Amino acid sequence: MRQAIALAFFDGLSHSELARHMRQPLGTVKTWVRRGLERLRACLDER
Repeated sequence: MRQAIALAFFDGLSHSELARHMRQPLGTVKTWVRRGLERLRACLDER
């Protein structure tokens, strides 16, 4: 999840570009990004 979010944010990759770069199915990458952002949001809300 961390790698997918970092590549999307810092390198500006789209979901389809992430999937190709990481050699994973598009649905998997979308799930990783969504869950990663949810976890990050939860961590930030705790403060």
